[in-house]
Amino acid sequence: MIKTTIVALGDSLTYGHGVPKNVNYVERLEKFMPQYFPNISWHIYNSGVSGDTTREALKRLEKDVLNYHPNIVFILFGSNDSAMNDKQFRSLEEYENNLREIITKIKKHNNRTGLNKCIPIPILITPPPVIEEIRSPIRTNNRLKQYGYIVKTLAKEYHCPLIDFFSHVIENENYKELISEDGLHLSKKGYDLLYDLIFSELTKLINYEGVLKDWD
Repeated sequence: MIKTTIVALGDSLTYGHGVPKNVNYVERLEKFMPQYFPNISWHIYNSGVSGDTTREALKRLEKDVLNYHPNIVFILFGSNDSAMNDKQFRSLEEYENNLREIITKIKKHNNRTGLNKCIPIPILITPPPVIEEIRSPIRTNNRLKQYGYIVKTLAKEYHCPLIDFFSHVIENENYKELISEDGLHLSKKGYDLLYDLIFSELTKLINYEGVLKDWD
């Protein structure tokens, strides 16, 4: 069987704050990918840490991502980077520089798997909106949209698959049902949507034999 490794790098949205473990998108992938693609030996790791920003993610990239020699890395940050508080706020410039370095280091890593020329594939995800009447002014959707724009720009520049999660949530007429009662994290319905988007993106990278396609 072909070994394929997925790592999810992010903050509490990736970790799965406030929901049962089986609701988190990473755990769902761990359960369902072997069912849909049984020809692959799947190894899936959740490297989401609550409270993290891109600054902390960059510091732990080697230990929490590259050490697994991943084939695919999901990257979801911005909810904390954009928060206007002393502990977490990262400027748009720092956010872009940190993400750029994270993407570059991932794409330079030789995972020695033979898949996609041994180059890991970063998949970028824009941070979701918040419920502003609960989270403003610390977090606002206008600011989150700016951070999401950087994600979309880097995805295009580095030719990375992109999941524009912000747009999918905010354009839903019942989008507040996708956010938890704290106005920041995802509800079960929010994770349902995120999982569906992620699974759809993964299927674009896998052919009928279950082998990752070459991604330039």
